[in-house]
Amino acid sequence: MPHLLSALKDARVTPYIAQFGSTSYQIASISGIRASAGKKLSLPAVFMFLWGAGLFVIAMAASGPEEQATANLPEALDAVGIVFFSFLIQLLFPRRVYNLILRTHGADIEVLASKRRKSILDVKQAVETALAAHAQRTNPTS
Repeated sequence: MPHLLSALKDARVTPYIAQFGSTSYQIASISGIRASAGKKLSLPAVFMFLWGAGLFVIAMAASGPEEQATANLPEALDAVGIVFFSFLIQLLFPRRVYNLILRTHGADIEVLASKRRKSILDVKQAVETALAAHAQRTNPTS
């Protein structure tokens, strides 16, 4: 059995095979690899948005005649402020995610995602090492 170049929870890389979850790729079928950074929704921003939207719906549903609608105006404005603040939080503090993308003969495939940049870079380095070893096996220099 070939030795492991990298082993994480969802990724195992040997000189011949890269396995991500339940899918395996032969190193010979991989033509390139890259790591990319992306942004996802921030959970506090999502919760604040839902809270603000809920408050707004309650304030609108509770307003009946004009006097009651005027009395509910501060709650509705607070709800709009909370929704605006949630968008601001998402803009300033998005959740970062790092992706590992393999280039195969068919397409680019996102095989691994993590919040930890170092994990993605370690697996990328292991696949690059396996690719270099494969290139040396197929084209030995004399």
